[in-house]
Amino acid sequence: MRKFFIAAIILAAATDGAIAAPTRTVSLGVVSMEYINIKGRIQTWEFQKVCIDGQAYLLILGITTPNGISPSFKDGKPEQCNVKSSTVQ
Repeated sequence: MRKFFIAAIILAAATDGAIAAPTRTVSLGVVSMEYINIKGRIQTWEFQKVCIDGQAYLLILGITTPNGISPSFKDGKPEQCNVKSSTVQ
């Protein structure tokens, strides 16, 4: 019986949604630091640098929604940021 309970706990922890993290909403207008456009001969890439919880991130922008997110680095280290209004609602 004890093995059954241990197996049930392991199975519950391994499934999606077993321990759901709380949802947070962040307004891009509040946490935005700068826009970056990299123009090539054929293609242009658009990035938006944002500050979330004191860490800078680069959002890769698509036509209607962001396509990816990556930590921003400065001098080989993760870039820290101080946007006063980077609090999460």
